[in-house]
Amino acid sequence: MYTIKKKGSENIPTITITDYIDPNGYCPKIVFSVTYSDEGFHVHYDAYEKNPKRVMTQHFQPVHLDSCLEWFINFDPEHTSKYINFEINANGVINFSFRVDRNNDEKFTVEDAECLGIKTEILEDKWTLDYTVPFTFIKEYMPEFELKKGAVLPSNVYKCGDETEVEHYGCWKMVDRQKPDFHKPEYFGKMIIE
Repeated sequence: MYTIKKKGSENIPTITITDYIDPNGYCPKIVFSVTYSDEGFHVHYDAYEKNPKRVMTQHFQPVHLDSCLEWFINFDPEHTSKYINFEINANGVINFSFRVDRNNDEKFTVEDAECLGIKTEILEDKWTLDYTVPFTFIKEYMPEFELKKGAVLPSNVYKCGDETEVEHYGCWKMVDRQKPDFHKPEYFGKMIIE
C-alpha cells in the first residue's frame, strides 16, 4: 500500500522500482512519488539512466518504444472499472487514454495532454519527470470523482523501453512474467489518500 499525502507534508513516501521482468542486466532505478493539493495530483519521477532514448516528439505517439515512465490508476473505483494509463518519455511526450484493458479505450485530446503541464529534465546521471493531473480533468471523464481521505485507488507504476538498446520492463507491483503486459488491472497495487 502506498500513501498519497498532501503536497507540502513531511516525509513524502516514494516507490522505488528495482524489480524487472526478465531483466537482461538492465534495471535502472526509478523513484516515484505522488502528492495532492486543491488543484490535483502531483507526480514526480527520478529515472536513473543516462542518455534515455527519446525518439517520439508528438503526443499520442508510441512512447513505450522509448525510455518511458508510466502510471496506471483508477481514480474512482467506486463508480468505474476504467483506469488512465499515463505513459511519458524523456521528451515530455505522452500517450494516454481512458480504458478498461489493453483493447478497450477512449482517447484523450491534445488539450487534455497540455493541461498536465508535463516537464522533463535530462541530467548527467538521471532524468526527471513532473506533471499534475487536475481534478477538473479527472471529473470530465469520471464525473462522480471526489477526493476523499481513506479512498483506496488501484494503481501501478512502471518503467519500460520496448525498443531501447536493452529492452526492459520494470514494475512496482509485478505482473505476469510470461509476457510483459502492463494493462492488467488485476495486478494493480493500492494507493490510499491520507
